[in-house]
Amino acid sequence: MYFRPSTNEVFTLHGEIRSALWESSSIILQDVITGDCLADAGVYPLVYEKPAVEPGQMAEPLTVELIDEQWTQLWTVRDATPDELEAMKPPVPAEVTMRQARLALLAIGKLDQVAPAIESLEGAERDAARIEWEFSSTVVRSRPLVVLLGQALGLDDEELDQLFITAAGL
Repeated sequence: MYFRPSTNEVFTLHGEIRSALWESSSIILQDVITGDCLADAGVYPLVYEKPAVEPGQMAEPLTVELIDEQWTQLWTVRDATPDELEAMKPPVPAEVTMRQARLALLAIGKLDQVAPAIESLEGAERDAARIEWEFSSTVVRSRPLVVLLGQALGLDDEELDQLFITAAGL
């Protein structure tokens, strides 16, 4: 990262520097841009270390200041808004493998409850549920059986979504 104090511009790539200095510098004609060339053009390395944040917080660039002879990006940390929290959530996968689903259920202590939940169903619904549980290679989040089993296991929609997110990472 680089900083140009005269314009408060922050650059990530040399190409951005070349574009910004197009009309005012010979730096764009050089194959390799050296530190001396950058300094001559008024562009300096920028210490850009984003701070660690707690879940539900955001780090935002604040100002750039000269600290101990180094241009340094300063940050502010704040709580995320409800919209930002929603955007941070990982997407719920449409489907996961049966292996992933079973491991996720095992992790939350619900795997043993699946068979009794299926057996509590009646007639053709129970038979279809057995076939899906025993022979499907994937579990699709939107399938009625998934919603039904989720309810039977005491999982609401948000918990079921989280189960799919967890399963996708296994």
